[in-house]
Amino acid sequence: MGVVLRGLRQALAAVLLAAVVALAVAGLWSLLGDGSFLSRFALVLLVLAGLIGLTSGAVFTRAHEYEHGRRPDLDDHGSPGGVLTGVGVFLFVSLPLFAAGAVLLTVA
Repeated sequence: MGVVLRGLRQALAAVLLAAVVALAVAGLWSLLGDGSFLSRFALVLLVLAGLIGLTSGAVFTRAHEYEHGRRPDLDDHGSPGGVLTGVGVFLFVSLPLFAAGAVLLTVA
């Protein structure tokens, strides 16, 4: 149960980080040009969701391994150290970002 909660916390942190990055990029983009902030925010969310989905969360897994002193070239598939797999990142990070971007784009 502890691994699941750590994975969900990691997914929530990734979604929040992506939202903050999207807010910053959309704000800068809106300052530099004419246009709706909301539609630009939605587009940036969609792009980030695609990028995170394409990388399959490899960035998050490697960062977690380095944080805990493990070398990413040594695979230890039996340990519960890897919190989110590529599928978990896709389901719990990329899809919510994509859904939020799609909803905001239809509203804007």
